[in-house]
Amino acid sequence: MGAEPAEHPATPQNVARATPSPAHPSPAAGRAVRPVLIQVATGGAAVALLLVAARLPIWQATFSAPQYPQGLDISAYGNTVTGDLGEINELSHYIGMPPFNFVGMPEMRLWPLVIAVAIAASVLAVVTRRRWLRRLACAGLWLIPVCALADVQFRLWQVGHSIDPTAPIRVPPFMPRVVGPTTLMNFTVHALPGMALVLVAAAAVLVGVVPRFTRRHTPGSSPAADPELTVR
Repeated sequence: MGAEPAEHPATPQNVARATPSPAHPSPAAGRAVRPVLIQVATGGAAVALLLVAARLPIWQATFSAPQYPQGLDISAYGNTVTGDLGEINELSHYIGMPPFNFVGMPEMRLWPLVIAVAIAASVLAVVTRRRWLRRLACAGLWLIPVCALADVQFRLWQVGHSIDPTAPIRVPPFMPRVVGPTTLMNFTVHALPGMALVLVAAAAVLVGVVPRFTRRHTPGSSPAADPELTVR
């Protein structure tokens, strides 16, 4: 009979060697998940900004004069105009300028649709794997404040060049600035973009810059491993 192999006693050291160590997620997996989480958070923040922008003014101005030390304010929203509109229109009547009636303009009714398109563009910018599509969505977001200000400037030009020559006070045609000061007689109008356009621009920065910056500065990431940078 051959000698049986000697059995080793079950010591704590032997048990520890025989017990498989639990699996831990690799650092590479954590680095891969981090940009995705940041993209999702960035997209959600951009959508929240746009939802808030839908209820804020697109453009606003303050009319200052010695007889109005507190100033007269006007704010144009997507569907209405608020502020001292009645008094401003009454003063404009004396120089033959038509009233500020932004509500009747066709483009004012498009603002809810513009916000909906901006939300869709923000989501597309953070989920697409196509670089050209992401850039197109970001460009669309940037065009919203630019086109909105250009439209307001055009309407202001129309108002300033529709002067009634038979008005009690005659002034030459002029163009109020959509951004910055405009002086007419003893009035100075200070105009600036509304917070709605500021938030749209902030959303464009979020979806266009933050995810890309995160991917480029994540340790262990490379352009070759990033589908957005390789898939065209």
